[in-house]
Amino acid sequence: MSPVAAVLAAWILSQASPPPEPRAYGYAGMSELSLAVGYSSTSGFLAGGGFRRFVIDGLAPGLDASVQTGAGTTIGLVLGGLRIAPVRTRRFALVLTGRAGRVLLSHHGDGWGAGGGVGVIMFLSPNAGLELGYDVLWLLPRSFCADLSSCTVQGPLIGLRLSF
Repeated sequence: MSPVAAVLAAWILSQASPPPEPRAYGYAGMSELSLAVGYSSTSGFLAGGGFRRFVIDGLAPGLDASVQTGAGTTIGLVLGGLRIAPVRTRRFALVLTGRAGRVLLSHHGDGWGAGGGVGVIMFLSPNAGLELGYDVLWLLPRSFCADLSSCTVQGPLIGLRLSF
């Protein structure tokens, strides 16, 4: 290669922009799928999923649905939600999620639920993360849950988050 061609090639390469750095979780336009599968000896099997889309950086409306069956009772949840991600990096994100929607119980009238949770998503790759958190859902109205052992459903959350 001639010296002029080498200089020209070096100059062209120096003008090329570096590849874009991956964006932090929760950027505007990002979509997220959530998947949940579990089992507990007290509450039985659990399966669920959800979808949300960040409409502005750190703020995403979405929809979650789950079913839990065991001990002769099946509980279904269809909840709309709003997720806020106030702390977002490429390695982890702090998330706050409010939810409200329909609560469906077998052998019982249906009602409503409202609540929320807090969690930390630890990213395994730029597009996949493991969320650890805690959720609380209050059953409404009081008459809906008066004959149940509690009007509050709460517990730890472990979920897989896939973003694109």
